[in-house]
Amino acid sequence: MTLSGRFFIPGPVEIDPEVAEAMLRPMIGHRGTEARELVTRLQPGLRALFGTERPVMLATGSSTAMMEAAVRSGVREQVLCIVGGTFGARFADVAERCGKDVVRLHVHRGAVLEPELLEQMLDGPPVDAVTMVHSETSTGALAPVQQLIASFRQLDDVITIVDAVSSVGGMAIETDLWGADFLFAGSQKAIGIPPGLAFGVVSDRFIERANSIDDRGFYLDAIDLLQAAAESRFPQTPALPVVYALDIQLARIAREGLAARFARHRRMREQVEAWIGQHDRCGIMAPPGRRSDTVTALTLHPDRSARTVARALAEQHWQVAVGIDEDEDHVIRIGHMGDVTPQQLEPLLAAIEPLL
Repeated sequence: MTLSGRFFIPGPVEIDPEVAEAMLRPMIGHRGTEARELVTRLQPGLRALFGTERPVMLATGSSTAMMEAAVRSGVREQVLCIVGGTFGARFADVAERCGKDVVRLHVHRGAVLEPELLEQMLDGPPVDAVTMVHSETSTGALAPVQQLIASFRQLDDVITIVDAVSSVGGMAIETDLWGADFLFAGSQKAIGIPPGLAFGVVSDRFIERANSIDDRGFYLDAIDLLQAAAESRFPQTPALPVVYALDIQLARIAREGLAARFARHRRMREQVEAWIGQHDRCGIMAPPGRRSDTVTALTLHPDRSARTVARALAEQHWQVAVGIDEDEDHVIRIGHMGDVTPQQLEPLLAAIEPLL
């Protein structure tokens, strides 16, 4: 069996039958030897996906759990949140609900903060942390996080927190090289397994900061999460079926090879761009050179309704997503991530074109 190849929302993604079957394995005691062996087996594949030599933290929860862990354990008082879409805004909302002072740096929706613009703004309000989104799932924009992190390092004692939720597993991530202090993702997007797990990597700088913060909470204390990862154990009762899926999927990703997997995602992004160039019936929200390889947000002409297009596709058994918030009725989002292929994407594009 293979994927149906008709499910193209930007997460959760369609699950390969081999991965889904793994979820039927019997339960095990999550404190025993078998569980420790399982966690140990996961680490090499996770470290490769995150581009790190450090332990990859694992929590039972959605990506927002790691977002909150980063805020609770890493922000002292005031945080700068770069907002160019829904999930940049979510970061700011999470920080405020955690009692932090938030400074929002807005960029045009669908755009990203460019390093040269940031250089002009480094004399802004004093902050002790910065949040940014690598691949903004609501707009398909890809931020130059390595350059941004390098610029923020010019400031004294500022940690950087990166949402890589829709990029890990579909694009090269270099947590250590970039110098990110906390980078996190979830299980249900480009990694290609069901929802239920969140992952994160922290730097020594981040842990030093966390040790100075008393109110880190309990379930999402980054120090406890890191210690559990380092000791090859689950920090909480795990979503074992999803962990089993991860175990099989990491082996499948290794067989494909990371370079080949990333190239496949890049080809799908280029495939959508080429398709639009052939008919010019819609646009792409993110600018050239700043487009994610895992999700594309199509901007429709003013006389077209995204909800109507999505319903018409659903009647043909295709699943895509409309925009979020103010983009809901004029943006179609195509998630080309996980295990889908350019060959499966082609008939979807053919089905969308007459509806535009």
